[in-house]
Amino acid sequence: MTSPSILSLTGFFLISGLHAAESFWDEIPPSPSTTRPAAVLDDYWNSEFLRVNREVAAAQDTRLVFFGDSITWSWSLGPATGREVWKDQFAAFNPVNMGNSGDIAPVMLHRVTRGNLDFAKGRHPKVAVLLCGINNFIVKQSAGGKEQWALGADCPPEDIAHGQRAIAQVFRRRLPQTRVILMALLPVADRAKWEKCQRVNAINARLALDSKEVAYLNLQDLLLQPDGTINKSMFTDGIHLSEEGYQAWAKGIGPVVGEFMKAPPLAPVKIMLIGGSVTEGADSGTSYRRYLDGMLRKSGHLIDFVGSRRKHGDDKTEPESYQFDPDHEGHWGKDSTWIADNMPRLLERHVPDVAVIQLGADDIVASQAAAEPLADGIARNVQRVIESLRASNPKVKIVVSRAFPMKGKEEVIDLLNKKLLPLASPPSSTLQTVMVAGLDRGFDPDRDLGKDASLPTAGGAMKIAATLSEAMRPLLGPPGNPSAK
Repeated sequence: MTSPSILSLTGFFLISGLHAAESFWDEIPPSPSTTRPAAVLDDYWNSEFLRVNREVAAAQDTRLVFFGDSITWSWSLGPATGREVWKDQFAAFNPVNMGNSGDIAPVMLHRVTRGNLDFAKGRHPKVAVLLCGINNFIVKQSAGGKEQWALGADCPPEDIAHGQRAIAQVFRRRLPQTRVILMALLPVADRAKWEKCQRVNAINARLALDSKEVAYLNLQDLLLQPDGTINKSMFTDGIHLSEEGYQAWAKGIGPVVGEFMKAPPLAPVKIMLIGGSVTEGADSGTSYRRYLDGMLRKSGHLIDFVGSRRKHGDDKTEPESYQFDPDHEGHWGKDSTWIADNMPRLLERHVPDVAVIQLGADDIVASQAAAEPLADGIARNVQRVIESLRASNPKVKIVVSRAFPMKGKEEVIDLLNKKLLPLASPPSSTLQTVMVAGLDRGFDPDRDLGKDASLPTAGGAMKIAATLSEAMRPLLGPPGNPSAK
């Protein structure tokens, strides 16, 4: 086995290229640490959530953000222990302090998926520094007592590590051009608690990740004595940092912040998923978009789903999972004619590098037309969508999805799939690639479709995602290359 690559940089270790069983992009198991609340009822927490929303909405040239709890908050807010260091080291980056005193991972997930990352287009920060999780060992209810949490001293370190990774994943998905510095938990005076923190840190240190996109930093050596106890001069109370502690934090992250600021912009491949009800999905569990996102990212591709919609069920239901990029161009109940007619308008704000077209299911379910003219009409509309995409971006690469089988619709689906095959680009074509993906392969309508017999089950959605991922990967360029070419 190849040894892990460890780059030593002035008092910390940046771990990259590590061979590990768990990928940064693996699905994260549910736990109290990774379950978002429906709302935040605590007056203080909600006020800080709204403060950050306002600052993000008003951000003009913010290149650096810090996200976390009271340790982050105290950089420049509340007691503002690190204010002078903040101004001296980071003022040039017009930073936003996203700290919230007492915050815990589930509330942080609420914040990052419901407004804290809603920077205006073109104003995403270049770097985000995340320090999250210590309060999961402490906080069991909100400050106002309005909410209870199954956290505290017995919270498993694995759950906290998963919560940290969940927050970092959301940053990367919602801010695709922003590089992330994921901080290990800082030392604390309580030895038993520090041992648990070290277990959390060890879990995330083993993650397989691309360090050009996400850097994992452990600053413990800058804050501990040689005997492994905390350096008291770095702390005010055994947990929170003194001004000297903030100086150490700034020193520790300085080289990576500088490297990330100088690096070429991240250039994710913009992917538009186009279709009707199957593309939009009824919920996160049965939406192929969720599984496709993870498959492409785990294969090493830097991606950004784009589109005008973000929800399920006719754009009404917020995704209950944060584990995928929600942007899409699926339109519940709309047939292929509607999609083709509206495609020029839909492409005015979002222009993809790669597009996936999945049309026909809504037509087939709703129409009483004979099989031949129905299949002809759908195929013509798919061709119209291709033409609109090429008018918007002549270099766009396209995957056309064959229709999956539905009971009682075999004749029209067979005809449609035959008519879609000629849309694939011949080898001699001077136009950009069009590939046809065979969703009908291995798809069993008895097992893979839900009760309505037209929308997939979770298993069916995974099959769709796997087929599309296989078709798309050759169009996305080499994996593991997140910098602009």
